[in-house]
Amino acid sequence: MSKLVTKMIAMALVAMPAMAVAKDGLDPRVQSLLVCESISSAEARLQCFDQSIIPLKQALSRGRVVLKENDGPGSLGGVVTASGKSAEKRFWVLFENGDRWQINTQPDRRKAPPVGITLKIQRTLFGNYWISGPGWSQSEAIFQSHGS
Repeated sequence: MSKLVTKMIAMALVAMPAMAVAKDGLDPRVQSLLVCESISSAEARLQCFDQSIIPLKQALSRGRVVLKENDGPGSLGGVVTASGKSAEKRFWVLFENGDRWQINTQPDRRKAPPVGITLKIQRTLFGNYWISGPGWSQSEAIFQSHGS
């Protein structure tokens, strides 16, 4: 690699966009790949991509990095737009953002949460969810899907 290309890559890394730095959850190998996009010189940008992709490909092939779309809830709670009973001690709710949840309740609960009520969902350290709101005691919640 020429000294000029090396200097250009070094300058680009120093002047890295705040967006790439702010992504705390990204693997450093992915971050270095994203930095390449900000390099204006085509030759230097290609060199950066070529160098950055090697450790990422190695990590992917060894199973150390897994690329996956986030298929979890869009938010933790909101306004109920639809609800109903799905089984004994089970209800479903649909929030305004399209998230659909199953709620497991106590046997004495006879009605689903009413439309228009705002419910909050909390995620525990173990990864399960609890839902509660006005007139709705805390119950176990299971995320089902996003979109009606």
